[in-house]
Amino acid sequence: MPGSLLLLLFGWHSGDYRVCTHFVSRSFLALSAAVLSALTLQVAPALAQPAPSAPPAGPASVDTMNDLTLAAAVNVCNLAVEQKVPVQAATIAGAQSIAYVVTAKYGSQIAGSGKLEVGQIVNGSIVQIVARVKEGCYPKITAADQKFVDSVIADFTKQLKAQEGKK
Repeated sequence: MPGSLLLLLFGWHSGDYRVCTHFVSRSFLALSAAVLSALTLQVAPALAQPAPSAPPAGPASVDTMNDLTLAAAVNVCNLAVEQKVPVQAATIAGAQSIAYVVTAKYGSQIAGSGKLEVGQIVNGSIVQIVARVKEGCYPKITAADQKFVDSVIADFTKQLKAQEGKK
């Protein structure tokens, strides 16, 4: 179907996962994105603070953090390559999502790091996501996006060397 996209939807049905395919017009997706972004702006303050829930499950493990940053990097690559979303914007959104999960589910604690501020979780996630993007889709992203990736990695390396020099 010209002018449409194939969507794969995964759903639980009768005890197992099934894949459903649907064709959706690009204009429908654009309208949906516009509506979602408008709604997001209105509910963003409510989403900024985790809802009260069960006590934290303990610190997030290194494996959990690796899984979260890998998923975010795959999302960044998909958005950057397929949808032409700037890597910086997609990376920040992914890092904020990771910070939300770590704050809500793990009480802002990461194994080996203790309790962290949201900004620390976001910044660390940005570095991890960008490193995964560099390993993955780097050749497929725009020159401006490559410049962003390289600058984040260079800044991190510089800070790491400065900290090692203080020891």
